[in-house]
Amino acid sequence: MIVDRRLNEIREEVIKLHGIAKRSVELCLDGLKGNDEVRRKLEELEKEADAVNFDVDYSCVTFIALFQPVARDLRFAISMMKISSAYERITDLALEIGYYYCRDELLIEIFEGMKSKLIEMFGVIENSYSGKDVDLVYMLRSLDNVIDDYYDRALSHLKKKCDVETVLVARHLERIGDLLGKIGAGIVFIEEGRRIWIK
Repeated sequence: MIVDRRLNEIREEVIKLHGIAKRSVELCLDGLKGNDEVRRKLEELEKEADAVNFDVDYSCVTFIALFQPVARDLRFAISMMKISSAYERITDLALEIGYYYCRDELLIEIFEGMKSKLIEMFGVIENSYSGKDVDLVYMLRSLDNVIDDYYDRALSHLKKKCDVETVLVARHLERIGDLLGKIGAGIVFIEEGRRIWIK
């Protein structure tokens, strides 16, 4: 059926964007350490994310206009636009992190811990996309709480230093966790039609 094919194409575009955002997060701290090649790669990923996000929006709007979906299909199209936008924002934040510098080993250790939990969040969402039975809400909420704890540790350390760039790195990494939680909430809305808050 043409509707199912269109929905699957949108889903595949969003999964592609998921991979781009995940790769950006994986690389961002190497840029933070001064790796210019990584910074160039982050710029490429951010541009690619912008293009794919635009494609997702166009595909969803076209789908809604052509097929006038209701219930689950309408929730899917609207949620995919929001999810796509969140992934695109994640690549923006990762690029910005990559442009900063940090030489504080304790902060780098905290940031690496945050990044590792973010990658776990990406994995939970990947499992959900692939149809694996996961407790998406519980797992994302638990991981986001750990990221928030890392964020608090970073801010406590930074109060002594007043280093604005590293404060922003901590904030951006924490924000990526919030965005991944919103993506998970969007998936629950698509599947179950209920609104949840993962925080």
